[in-house]
Amino acid sequence: MPPFNSSDIPTTDLVDSLQVDDPEEALLSLANDLHSSAAKLAEELALSLAGGSSTNNGKSPSKSKRRDTKDQPAGFPIPLPKSLRDAPRPAKSIDVSGKPKETPSRTLHKSNPSHALTHATLATESILSSLSKIASGGSAASSEMRALEYERQQLDIEALDIEHALSIREGCTRGGDSLMGRRYADAARAVADVNSILNGTKGQKATEHAIELAGPEALAAHTKTVDVLKRAVAERLESAVQNSDVSGLSELTPLLGMLDMAELGVKLYLQYSQSVLINDMNLDANPAQEVDLSTAREEGMSRAAMRRRAEEQQRAQLNMTTPMKLAKIYNSGVTHLRHHLPMVAYALGEADGDAALVQLVHVEAEKRSVDILRECMAEKELGRTVRRAESVATKMEDRYTSTSGGMVGMGGGDEIDIANVIMGLGVSGGGGGEVDIVSRRNAALRDDCGFTIEVGNLSDVDAALEEWALIMQHTESYERFIRHAVEEVIKARKLRKEQKREEKRRLKEMEEAKKRENDSASGVVSSPSSKKKTLDMDEIDEVDTIEILPPHTALNEVAAEIGGYYSSLERCLLLAGMQRAFIHANFPDNSTFTPVAIGSSNNTYSAAGSRALQTNLVEECLFAARRSTLRAFATGHTGTASAAANVCVDVLGRVLLDVLIHRAELGASLLKPGEGLLNGQAGLGQAALSFAGKGLRGVQARAGGTTGTMNEETAEAVRQRTLLGVARAAANFNDLEVVADYTKRLEGSFLKEIDAGYPRGAHDTEQLRMCVKGLGGVVESFSQASSRSMDELIATLLPRARQIVNESVGFESPSTANAATNFLGTGGTTTMATTVLDYNLDDAAFELSQISEGYIGRM
Repeated sequence: MPPFNSSDIPTTDLVDSLQVDDPEEALLSLANDLHSSAAKLAEELALSLAGGSSTNNGKSPSKSKRRDTKDQPAGFPIPLPKSLRDAPRPAKSIDVSGKPKETPSRTLHKSNPSHALTHATLATESILSSLSKIASGGSAASSEMRALEYERQQLDIEALDIEHALSIREGCTRGGDSLMGRRYADAARAVADVNSILNGTKGQKATEHAIELAGPEALAAHTKTVDVLKRAVAERLESAVQNSDVSGLSELTPLLGMLDMAELGVKLYLQYSQSVLINDMNLDANPAQEVDLSTAREEGMSRAAMRRRAEEQQRAQLNMTTPMKLAKIYNSGVTHLRHHLPMVAYALGEADGDAALVQLVHVEAEKRSVDILRECMAEKELGRTVRRAESVATKMEDRYTSTSGGMVGMGGGDEIDIANVIMGLGVSGGGGGEVDIVSRRNAALRDDCGFTIEVGNLSDVDAALEEWALIMQHTESYERFIRHAVEEVIKARKLRKEQKREEKRRLKEMEEAKKRENDSASGVVSSPSSKKKTLDMDEIDEVDTIEILPPHTALNEVAAEIGGYYSSLERCLLLAGMQRAFIHANFPDNSTFTPVAIGSSNNTYSAAGSRALQTNLVEECLFAARRSTLRAFATGHTGTASAAANVCVDVLGRVLLDVLIHRAELGASLLKPGEGLLNGQAGLGQAALSFAGKGLRGVQARAGGTTGTMNEETAEAVRQRTLLGVARAAANFNDLEVVADYTKRLEGSFLKEIDAGYPRGAHDTEQLRMCVKGLGGVVESFSQASSRSMDELIATLLPRARQIVNESVGFESPSTANAATNFLGTGGTTTMATTVLDYNLDDAAFELSQISEGYIGRM
């Protein structure tokens, strides 16, 4: 059986039947449709029942079907109820003229008035009659309402036209009167009001009927007023431009947009701005002007004082340095933009006057500043100086990263003793073959890898870098301001476009609403189209794309070039400053060593580490690195700052690390038992004996001829000087810990400077932060070098420490029984007795054992 399809059923229903004028025709049509639908459904139902069962009580389905349906009407495959078979059929009676004589219900009532279908037919006919009357009444009311709505719309249109006509006449009269009174601002506002009505810029556009109501005289007067007003404003604006009248420009510029003179206004305003900028950026000295007496009286100064001040300003202008010249140019451009850009953006923004003004200021400032920078670079021979500085820096790096670690000219023998160099105790005014360390230090300072000859003195190079840093700072400050001005102009443009877009959208919605009202009044349904709206949006977005300044200007290129030269010079100066610190540390005096500045601050004199020393090598090197990097940060140029940060990381992580490692190795050699300042199994080393001999001669010279106390004073002096030598040798190990702590602090200081002086979130700023964070790896390198140096020192001292402990507690071997000595290795052979340790001691007994001849005392 095919599936049931609702489309096969006729769709005629009661609603469709009501559309027929004749009730009899409507009922007959409905009855016929229902009869055919019922027949179709009955046939489909019979087929489905026949297919559902193969037998019908053992009889053939076809025979049963024929038997049950022999008395039924054709087209019904299943039996109908008796009430339906006996129901009366309405007969259609038509008179001669073709009109029905009576309704079907009347016919049924005559044939069989008691049947149920007759009553249903009568009720249906009554309902149909009532609905027909309601429908006819509603149609009439609806027609009346539509007519009234149309009349209301026509009255609104007439009222709006009258309002527009009155506004046009009033604006024309007001504009003419204001023009006659030379009140140009009022006249411009009146003209703008009339134009907004005629063009529909601020509301609905005036219709032809409204223009006819206003009259041709009003339009002619308006046209004449516009022409005369434009001519008058243009003449006055040109006069203000020629005379540099700021007040006149401020008064007339806002009127240009109202009169559709924005293009002319932009042209004249740019002419005025160019003349002002040329005058303000002029670097030639102005001739001394006569002092006005009224001005002198107001300021409380005499004429002679005013003249002297003018002469001083003129001399200062003649002797302007490069940073002063750039500052004058940049300040002139910045001041002009700050004063004039807001007014130009408000009055001439629609004609891109603000963008044109920014471009003009930048062009005038850029062409002058680029010429000045190029001239300064050529005058100071910056390129050749930088090439020499790079050669000198390479030599210094090779010297201090070699195997000698900067210990050039510090060998043993007749030149200088290593112990005297480390402890600074070889300085003497007499003979005896002692070397003057001060003279040796001065000689080493003169051997500076050619820095003084090729580059210059440290002070001169530092002053030159200060000047270049100031130049870059001025340039970067101007660059940031001009980029900020460009961003503000772009924001203002977007805001204006958004306002225009919103205005267009509002007007379009008003037009669509009005159209929908008209369509609803006429009975037509319309849908708004979005295609034209999308095209308008795309057109506005295309206008927004404008490039005021290119991403990289000529001034940026010159600044980047100077930044590269500056970084090379800063690197050479940093290495030269560290070289002086290395030489001072190699030839030290008493000021070279200071107490360790890290660790606990409440250590007493007797606490562990309270007498630990450090050299000023670390502080001088870190100070030079900090000064160099912060000066580069002060320029504000991220490329230069990143280069300086990389230089700082590289120099500290390679040069300073190698020097400190070599100095720690030298300190370890001086503390090696039996070979350095500490005694070994056979006594003091050669370095300690050599130093002690020189110290003894100095003490004997001060003691004079008194020999009674000479031995005791000599022994005590030698002991103290040897302890001082050990502390100074150990300072080389402390320097590694100190430099790790100082470098970590330096990294935090640099990061704070970046947060305070550079825009957050920018790509260049994040790149600079990553360069500074490279100091974390340098700190780790210092810490690892310190650990390795201490491990090597512990491995060197541990065998001798074990031997001393063994000798002190009585576990001496036969070979060492007679070899125990005191700290200085003097006093001859000491007989060692076996010491018995008692662990059951109270506090008093423990203190007594400490001061007795126990192992602590003998150690």
